[in-house]
Amino acid sequence: MRFECGPEWDTRIINIEPKGKIGILMSGGIDSWVLYNLLKLTPNCPPISIFIIMASGDGGEGFDTPARISLLTDRDDIIEIDKFIECTKNDSPNFKPWGEVIKMSIVYILEKYGLDELYNGSNMNPPIEHFPEFNTDKMSNRPWNVREFEIKCPLLHLYKYHIIDLANKYNLDLSNTHSCGGDPLGHCGKCWQCLEKQWGYKQLEGEV
Repeated sequence: MRFECGPEWDTRIINIEPKGKIGILMSGGIDSWVLYNLLKLTPNCPPISIFIIMASGDGGEGFDTPARISLLTDRDDIIEIDKFIECTKNDSPNFKPWGEVIKMSIVYILEKYGLDELYNGSNMNPPIEHFPEFNTDKMSNRPWNVREFEIKCPLLHLYKYHIIDLANKYNLDLSNTHSCGGDPLGHCGKCWQCLEKQWGYKQLEGEV
């Protein structure tokens, strides 16, 4: 299915055609929530299995938890992948960078659950050559391509404002999404993730 998104000065097009047995990696943030809904909008979309990769700091009611995803999706069948949780602990002799943990988890999910396609909502950081305020040590580490990950990322070359625009166009409720790095329940308005979301909305100002 073809989706057009973004302001008039930066309109982009993505195509999503899920096939076979599919799954999605989700957090509690805007990106994966929007992608989950776009998948459901595609004609004859297969049932979607939902996965969350657990890390050593996950728990409670924050954004990267099964509870948050259940709140968004109204589903109680979230599959928790904690096989590599030891590798996310800084003091573990088996510690690996988060990107490596994700890659190992993807391979594990594809093999264990026999998926034909696994989706993820990764997108682009704000361009720091124009918005240097985002070039900090808190900047999200997002890949430029995912060819080595064996995963589908339809939103990979969209900015946050494209994804917010998709939510607006398809009447997707973002009120229960959460990706704040400063407050596990609310939105501090000051962390990198909160500033990125504010930036995304600002780029859409004046658009019909």
